[in-house]
Amino acid sequence: MAASTPLPVLLFLALTSLLSPAAAASPHISAVISQSGLDFAKDLLVTRAAEAITPLEVPDIERSVTIPLVGTVDMVASGIVLHGVAVENSTVAVGDDGIVVAALLSSVNLTMGWSYSYSAWIVTISDSDGFSNHIRSSVENAIRNKIMEGASKLDSFLGSLPKKIDVDSIAALNVTFVNDPIFKRSSIEFDIDGLFIPSDKSAAFRNRHFGGVKYAPPLGSSSKMLWISLDEDVFNSVSALYFKAGLLQHMVDKISDQFLLNTASWRLLIPRLYQKYPNDDMLLNISATSPPYVRINVGRIDATVDLDVTVNVLDFDEIVPVACLSVSVAVSGAAVVSGNNLAGRVELDYFSFTLKWSKIGKLHTIIVQSVMQLFLKRMFVPYVNSCITRGFPLPIIKGFSIRDAYILTSQSRIIRSPVTTAGTGEGGGRGGGLLSVLDRAMVDEEEYRRARAQVQRKGVEVEGYAIEGVSVGGHETCVTVPSLNVAFDIGRGPLFAVNQDYLFITHAHLDHIGGLPMYVATRGLYNLKPPIVFVPPCIKDDVEELLQIHRRMSQVDLKVELVALDLGETYEIRNDLVARPFETHHAIPSQGYVIYSVRRKLKKQYAHLKGTQIQKMKQSGAEITDTILYPEVAFTGDTKSDFILDPRNADALRAKVLITEATFLDDQIDVDHAREHGHMHLSEIMEHSQWFRNKAIVLTHFSNRYSLEDIRQAVSRLQSKLSSKVVALTEGFKSDYR
Repeated sequence: MAASTPLPVLLFLALTSLLSPAAAASPHISAVISQSGLDFAKDLLVTRAAEAITPLEVPDIERSVTIPLVGTVDMVASGIVLHGVAVENSTVAVGDDGIVVAALLSSVNLTMGWSYSYSAWIVTISDSDGFSNHIRSSVENAIRNKIMEGASKLDSFLGSLPKKIDVDSIAALNVTFVNDPIFKRSSIEFDIDGLFIPSDKSAAFRNRHFGGVKYAPPLGSSSKMLWISLDEDVFNSVSALYFKAGLLQHMVDKISDQFLLNTASWRLLIPRLYQKYPNDDMLLNISATSPPYVRINVGRIDATVDLDVTVNVLDFDEIVPVACLSVSVAVSGAAVVSGNNLAGRVELDYFSFTLKWSKIGKLHTIIVQSVMQLFLKRMFVPYVNSCITRGFPLPIIKGFSIRDAYILTSQSRIIRSPVTTAGTGEGGGRGGGLLSVLDRAMVDEEEYRRARAQVQRKGVEVEGYAIEGVSVGGHETCVTVPSLNVAFDIGRGPLFAVNQDYLFITHAHLDHIGGLPMYVATRGLYNLKPPIVFVPPCIKDDVEELLQIHRRMSQVDLKVELVALDLGETYEIRNDLVARPFETHHAIPSQGYVIYSVRRKLKKQYAHLKGTQIQKMKQSGAEITDTILYPEVAFTGDTKSDFILDPRNADALRAKVLITEATFLDDQIDVDHAREHGHMHLSEIMEHSQWFRNKAIVLTHFSNRYSLEDIRQAVSRLQSKLSSKVVALTEGFKSDYR
């Protein structure tokens, strides 16, 4: 039996109840159900409806037919039971103020009893046309009534959904609907309050079951079904709740570098602390002084929090406060979807601090900065991440799960889609609605991701060497080669350089040597052996005086071995590694360095000997090998291009890896200007390209007048002139380009 059965009431009732707005309020979470999402809901509801209406009993049908010459024929269809419904197709459409679902039934399976009575022998009675139509009509009415009953139950269920989602005993997400839904040609947009409010529950919220559904497919498979947008006020509301509840404080008694939480570690750096509390354990009491403030920007989420960090000493089981710091911390990160929760991770961007009070004398900035950076990176940020990786629940009904989430951050909002391709919609609405901002957000996000990928790249790897560092012309240069245990220059004393035992200074400009005292002090703080620092001989006395000044000011014993390494001299770093300086040409005295691997090769005159003979000669003390130096890594620091033409610098130009500067890249700054200030122009490197025999060249020291795209194009131009592989070190590059 075929029946065309429209079901316009089912989803309309559901959405009428679900989206009935409360009193007017500002929405902070918006959602758009796309056409593919509507199709999914329609298919699910129609399938459930078809399953729910069977078996269905249809009332008995009685009919009397008066036949001329025969009389009255009584016909009865009884015990009619509908066992199965097959849906041929279904559709969903969005109108001006609701949606309509229609389903076409291709067939129904039913059983029934059939009887009729008459008294005649000249007429045959059949059930053609009229009676079969009566049966069809009765079945359709029974199906419609069953669907209306189911729709009413669904409507009641949706109306009973909670108006908040409890996260814990402190916070709950307000999911009250505000404003009227926007019905477009192929989508529906609706708003909810979305701010966190105090919870009155002692246990976490349990998601509601959707009727008897035990499992439903994930939200989406091949197209975006749902977009959800969250305003930054959502996050600020929950931070305010936790702050008000007094939960944003933490006592720290264990850290990865546990020795720092004992006064003995500070006996040289803060003598007064150790004298007053010798060998006592320490505690840190961290408490927020105001709610953390969250800002959502293109491609990232930023947050700042102001903290009081109180240093306590455990003196005979008594907690004694000895100092307090006021610290402002800035972090940034990204949102992620974990299950049906919105979570995230952050990294430390920067921090600042002031000393509020101290009972142990003045705490010197150089010491506090180093310790605070260690503490924030190794304890505070991991602790924050352990909290926010759990996230908070999104308003998703039990039985549904988010899959293939795609997240945009733009214009103070997080825009999240749980699937893979976008649905679109047309029509009017408040300022174009959520869909109207998606295109802009996607363009902004793509541009940001490309730039951010360049900035966040952790160094480069060439010819088997990982090279890390930061180098921005006039601001800071520090480049490390961890496998060789060396660092070149130290503009601001970055933490990544601290583990390198050998530091090579090329010249005395502050953006290349300014971080030296911090580097030495931090190694002392970590109980690392005193570093060996190489400097041009002409500045050794001044560097020694600089360190002595810091020793007097900070009352800290800065332990360091200072080596004046002159041109032509060789220093053995280890038995298979040596260093030699070479001449460079900057605005002030300068020199570069080449790191050589040391290899020993059997002398030619002994090549014919057997192994036992060679061993005997070696035991007798005879010198049977030649020592050969292979240039591995060369670093120029700041220099004019003159170093390229100096034949004494051949080893720098044939090292496996040459790390050199390219301060200026285009015609806006000409070669003469570059040379006047002791720097190189990219065009000079291209002009002298025939002299480079390196396997790889790492460009550094770009002026911050350039953008990352300018640098990329410059590398491409130079690569076309050189057989060497050319890469740019842009880790941490800060551009003035807008």
